[in-house]
Amino acid sequence: MIVVDLRTAGWRVLLGDLAGETSEVEAGFYGDEQPAQFLPRIARSVTRAAEQSRGRARAVAVVVAGTVTGSRLLQFATRGWSEADLGMLTEGLPASSPLRLLAGNDATLGGLAEARTGAARGARVALHILVAVGVGGVLLVDEQPMTGARGAGGEYGHLPFGDPELVCPCGARGCWDLMVDGRALARHRGDPPPDDPVAYATRLLGDLTRGVISDPAARHAIELVAHDLGAGIAGLVNLHDPELITIAGVAPLIRHAAPEAFDRGYQNGLMTFHRRETPAILDGLHGDEGPVLGALSLGVDEITSPTALARWGELTSGG
Repeated sequence: MIVVDLRTAGWRVLLGDLAGETSEVEAGFYGDEQPAQFLPRIARSVTRAAEQSRGRARAVAVVVAGTVTGSRLLQFATRGWSEADLGMLTEGLPASSPLRLLAGNDATLGGLAEARTGAARGARVALHILVAVGVGGVLLVDEQPMTGARGAGGEYGHLPFGDPELVCPCGARGCWDLMVDGRALARHRGDPPPDDPVAYATRLLGDLTRGVISDPAARHAIELVAHDLGAGIAGLVNLHDPELITIAGVAPLIRHAAPEAFDRGYQNGLMTFHRRETPAILDGLHGDEGPVLGALSLGVDEITSPTALARWGELTSGG
């Protein structure tokens, strides 16, 4: 499989196999470009990856840190991008190429990886939460992501769990996104908005956990964010009734930096019967590579479907 990983800060093109092993073909940054400008450049990298695979690649799976439906990017709020056609990524391939284009949200695919081979394996109903620049997630039932009518389900960061005076880049007010990531930590601490919220949060949380800093403002900021993260997850538990929850991105760092504040927000937000049998919250096993592993699973599902196997049989038999 060829995986195109479109994260907030930059992109990667990788080759992956059925065992989940990957190798990077090329990587880069978007700069100030819009999708219509940089997607053709990534498409050339996809073509090179297809050539390197020597015909073994059967699908191109795209990981997007934004809202996608089919092969269309609907919104990439943190970058300010609106609709774009991800089909451009395979335009450099020959018309006879058997590669199918698949696309999914990064949090959705990370949750798929946790359900198939990670911390949620064996759970019939699992909830996955990813905190990076904002919050994404997915509900999984029998290892299948519930992605909604247009594939845009799981945009939990845009639930109105936050301050209604804050305007989110998505266009809504009061989004949970703005309460639980590096932007929230910086705002509570009195720092300017960070250029890279994930790097800012990772550095601050790591320094505090290691005792490198003892800044009361930093401690207070982390406690506020941890509480809001726990409370929001409680709301999703009340909504979805999962067996367990997995968390990824900077969410485990937030929880472990201020566990009492996190647990207070979580417990106080739960309905009474959920507090009697509280769903466990587990750190994801796959870390930052979860979305890529989920993309590989998406590709495997596609190429082993009855339709794909029948098509492959026709190609190999010359029919």
